[in-house]
Amino acid sequence: MRFIDNIPAVFKNRYFITGTLFLIWISFFDHYNFLFHSELVQQKKELKKELNRLKKETTKNKIFLRNMNNDEFMEKYAREHYLMKKKGEDIFMLD
Repeated sequence: MRFIDNIPAVFKNRYFITGTLFLIWISFFDHYNFLFHSELVQQKKELKKELNRLKKETTKNKIFLRNMNNDEFMEKYAREHYLMKKKGEDIFMLD
């Protein structure tokens, strides 16, 4: 009994062999192989996280710009961030 006689006919088919070699080539040796695909998936996840962060920041900035039209908000913001004061007023910093 020879070794080739023990192999099922499906595995001897030239189309099966060609298809298998093609799948191996595409999976491991092609430019867009599994490793490249997994890197793209990871990059996509990171970009989605950054997009969500930027959307939140944009919303926060829109609210801030809307509030900048309010004189009371502008005065409060200037006092807190730039330590501005009214004429004749003293500021005491407490930590």
